[in-house]
Amino acid sequence: MKLAKSFAIVLILILLAGTAWAEGESSLVIGKNLKVGMSVNEAIKLLGIPGKIDVNRGTEPTNDSISIRYDNHGLIIHAMSGKGTIEHIELMTSFKGSFEAGIKIGSKFPDMIGKYGMPETLTAEIARYPNRGWYFTMANERLVSAKIFSRNSKILALKMIDK
Repeated sequence: MKLAKSFAIVLILILLAGTAWAEGESSLVIGKNLKVGMSVNEAIKLLGIPGKIDVNRGTEPTNDSISIRYDNHGLIIHAMSGKGTIEHIELMTSFKGSFEAGIKIGSKFPDMIGKYGMPETLTAEIARYPNRGWYFTMANERLVSAKIFSRNSKILALKMIDK
């Protein structure tokens, strides 16, 4: 029942956002006009009508979440069911915006280090900044995708990426 209410609320917000003007892809700035902790309603007003909404079942009802996909912006926002705030932003390779410090998908690893310092852990594929909630996926020393989490996020993806 709680999941159905959450889903209904998201659908109503989407309908309300239907007339909202979605900013262009290049004007999205992670940490500035789009960030974890902001309300889902604000994000929908900014991003416009999503391409897809998924309801994700958790191991128990309190761990259920929703994923709102925007292929036109190259991102997915995630929120826990029953809560109105974004807990996770997933940036795909097609994301055309930037981070507040100017890093973009396609940026070189040394540029990222110059802006954010050395990651806490680093493999050939993932640069982890867990204290900030940032996880950057790399290929050929270039940023190809990113996952940004709010502090103490209950989203399952955070538990999986920290393994």
